[in-house]
Amino acid sequence: MSIKNMLTAALFKRDDAGRTVMYPNGAMGRGYVVPDTATEERMRRRFLWLIVGSGLFGGIGMQFLIIFYGQVASWGGKPWAIAIGALVAFAVGYRLAVRGMVRGMTLSAQRMGMVEAFRRQAEVMPRWYLWFIAVYAPLAVVGCAIWMLMDGSMLSRVIGATGILLFSVVSIQAIHGLKHRAQLAAPRT
Repeated sequence: MSIKNMLTAALFKRDDAGRTVMYPNGAMGRGYVVPDTATEERMRRRFLWLIVGSGLFGGIGMQFLIIFYGQVASWGGKPWAIAIGALVAFAVGYRLAVRGMVRGMTLSAQRMGMVEAFRRQAEVMPRWYLWFIAVYAPLAVVGCAIWMLMDGSMLSRVIGATGILLFSVVSIQAIHGLKHRAQLAAPRT
C-alpha cells in the first residue's frame, strides 16, 4: 500500500453502486462521485499534498510560536490570535482548493461516518505502524493524565483531556487495524 493510498483512505470509498466517492471533508461533509480512475488518482495525489502540507504548516507554525512565545500553557492573547488566524486562513484556503477540485462533480447521497473513516484508514496502515501506535498511544494517554494532575491550570486540563480523547481514539484505531489484519491472515475453513 502506498503512502498516498494510506493517507487518503479515509477520504475515498465505493458506494452501493460500485462508484468511487470522494469525501474531501472526511466524515464531516458530503461526498462527490469520482467520474473515472484517472480523476481518482489525480484527487488522491492532490489530497496527499494537502494532508502533508497541513501537517508541515501546523507543525512548523507551532514550533515558531513556541520559539517566540514559549510553551502553550503560558501564551497570552497575541500568540493565540496568530494561531487561530493561521488556522482560519488555512481552513479557508483548503475550502477554496476543494471547491475548485470538485467543480462539476455529482454529489453523492451516501455519507461516510466517522467510525467508518477511522476504520478504513486503520485497515490500510502498515502493520509496523499499527504496532507502534498500539504501544505509544496508551502511554500518551497516561502522560496526558499525569500532566493534568501535575499542572492544575484550566488550560492544562483542557489540553490534557483533549490529548486523552485523541490518543484513546488512536489506540482503538490501531487495535482495530491489527485485529483486521489478523482476521485477513487467519486461514478460512
